[in-house]
Amino acid sequence: LLPNLGEPCKTCAIYSTSGSDSTYVFAGGISGDVGLYDLRFATDDTSQVISTYRPSCFHESDNVSVSGIDLTKDKKEILVSYENDQVYTFPSFPTCYPSSPTVDELFNHEATCHSEFASYGGHLNRFTFLKCAKYAGPNDEYICTGSDSGHAFIYEKATGAVVSLLKADKSTCNGILPHPDLPLFLTYGIESTCKLWRATTPVSDNIDDSTLGRRKSNHERKYNKSSIVASWDECQLKLSNFMTIDDGETLLP
Repeated sequence: LLPNLGEPCKTCAIYSTSGSDSTYVFAGGISGDVGLYDLRFATDDTSQVISTYRPSCFHESDNVSVSGIDLTKDKKEILVSYENDQVYTFPSFPTCYPSSPTVDELFNHEATCHSEFASYGGHLNRFTFLKCAKYAGPNDEYICTGSDSGHAFIYEKATGAVVSLLKADKSTCNGILPHPDLPLFLTYGIESTCKLWRATTPVSDNIDDSTLGRRKSNHERKYNKSSIVASWDECQLKLSNFMTIDDGETLLP
């Protein structure tokens, strides 16, 4: 797809609003450019570039490449993760085409370059390639990605704040995959196992909500036996009052 940009493709995402086959695909490679392509113009060597996307801070000499692309549920935004840089959001389709353009509209169309809506940083994307970034939440309120530090970062899209920092891997966390409907996340990295996480409400507004904070809170909290445990202790006490004799019979003293 990327001979127009003079580079091989590393990652792509299909643009489809109806769930059926789409003629549009976002693709990125070993530069800061992401291209939106129309497959109706595809040949053996190339295809029509409708739009390109590049952060405004990037220069031609920057050593960056695209490591992941994702779209919001309404297909109005795209999320691009860059190796050696941050995560950026862009408007998905050219403003001149609010819906999928026709072949006639695109015949003489000149590709335009779009700059970012916002950027999200703090994580490290240096040591492994194809670190994905994903939208999360019922309305794509969050953005999540992995890091070379072994952490999974979850950002609030509206503010850019890090709302959750998960120690997902002892070495490198390559990605985090949110469930489409439930508050569940799957993280994966260099380790041989992936991990399943469940989003929960804070323990208290007055204590640290990290793993260590929750553990400390649990240790300081007074332990109250459940009714099941209390009943079992009483049952064990009654059983201990039985005496076992040599022939296997039990007698109550």
